[in-house]
Amino acid sequence: MATDSSLPGTAAFRLMVLGTDLANDFAAHLRETGLTPKHLGALAMVEQGFTRTQDDIARLMRVSPSLVVRLADQLEQRGLLERRRDPANRRKHLLTVTGKGESLLSEMGSLAAAVDAELGARLGGRLSGQLDEALAQLMGKLMEDRSRKSP
Repeated sequence: MATDSSLPGTAAFRLMVLGTDLANDFAAHLRETGLTPKHLGALAMVEQGFTRTQDDIARLMRVSPSLVVRLADQLEQRGLLERRRDPANRRKHLLTVTGKGESLLSEMGSLAAAVDAELGARLGGRLSGQLDEALAQLMGKLMEDRSRKSP
C-alpha cells in the first residue's frame, strides 16, 4: 500500500476514480437493455443468494427501501424477477430471479469478463491475478460485514 497521504496518492481515491470510470463504461453498455447498474446489482445479489428480500437489497446496496421497491417493480415488469409474500412475514417479499433474468445476467457477465480481459491485458498476468485476488478478498469482507449488520 502506498504511504502517500495526498488525496490522489491514496488507494481510496484511485479506486474511486477507476471504479467510476469502469462503472460509467459498463453503464453505457447497459443502456441498450434499458437497465441501470442498480438494476443489475439487485438482480445479481438475488441470483447469487446474497439477498432474499427487498429489505436485504436496500441494506446491502445502502439505498432507500423505496428505491428497491421501484427497482423490483421494474425488474418484475420486464420478467426478470419474481416477488412473492414471505409466509413467515407477510410484510416482506421474497425475491427470485427468473430464467429470463438469469439469461440477462449471463450476458452481462460475458460483457464484464471482456472488460476484465482488457484490464488484464493492461496489467499483465501477475498483476491481474493479484488484483483479482485482492478484489475477491475485499468483496468477501464487505459482504460478510454487511450481513452481520442485518437487523
